[in-house]
Amino acid sequence: MPVAGNYKFMKSIKRIAILGVGFMGGSLALAIKKNFSGIFIVGYARSKSTYKRLSKLNIVDKVEKDLGKAVCGSDIVVLAAPIYSIIDYFKKITPFLKQGAIVIDLGSTKELIENKAHKYLPKNTYFVGCHPLCGSDKSGAQFSTPKLYKGAICLVSPAKNKTALRKVNSLWMRLGCKVILVNAKTHDKILSSISHLVHVISFSLTGFVPKAYLKFAATSLRDLTRVSNSPAAVWADILISNKKNVTRDTEKFIKGLEKFKELIKKDKKEEILKLIKNINKKQKTISALH
Repeated sequence: MPVAGNYKFMKSIKRIAILGVGFMGGSLALAIKKNFSGIFIVGYARSKSTYKRLSKLNIVDKVEKDLGKAVCGSDIVVLAAPIYSIIDYFKKITPFLKQGAIVIDLGSTKELIENKAHKYLPKNTYFVGCHPLCGSDKSGAQFSTPKLYKGAICLVSPAKNKTALRKVNSLWMRLGCKVILVNAKTHDKILSSISHLVHVISFSLTGFVPKAYLKFAATSLRDLTRVSNSPAAVWADILISNKKNVTRDTEKFIKGLEKFKELIKKDKKEEILKLIKNINKKQKTISALH
């Protein structure tokens, strides 16, 4: 369900902490700085090397090495990390969250994260699951851009606290996102088909092609394998946390491959033509979305 914007709900937001200032978290920080005035953004650095790197990049207003200092007093805490790191953060940030704080995540699966958020976060705080459908095969804060979220769909879980939900929706819409409310279970089913399976296929294809053949690779292989350069730590978590849906969709996809294989094996040219033409029509629908 698409949501209409009302930016007055963001007026009470003065401080935002981002835990995981990589490409997504860094781009979010830059986008907030560009679109809002008066919001102080703190970035958390887990190591000395990360602290030095983030300090030089000037993406956030302040870099903190201490998790408590980063979270304390923040109106919104953003968890922009791999799935199981997000879950780990729920436990770690609990002592430092102020009453009424809103915790959001940018994870690519939602059901497991939402269940753990309700288990670990204090009752006087609010969790709103978020998934902006944008990204890159590049990773790292150095690639951050304030334009990343403009024009993107952001899937938001319908939280029980309506004020917290309105604030989060207003944030994303001000950054140029189209916000759509979708429950966690449905989210994971959808993303398995349109993203998670796509990555499994791309990883598998890249692994399949013999290294000696790569020097002959043309546009088609580059297009199909581009996302196989996605970060391993992020995608291992995504696939495992959504294993039920990804396993089911992988099995369905294998059946589709088997169908192609049998048609080719039996020289069924007319059936192959019909199948490809139907797929061509479907692909035009996909292309028209962008």
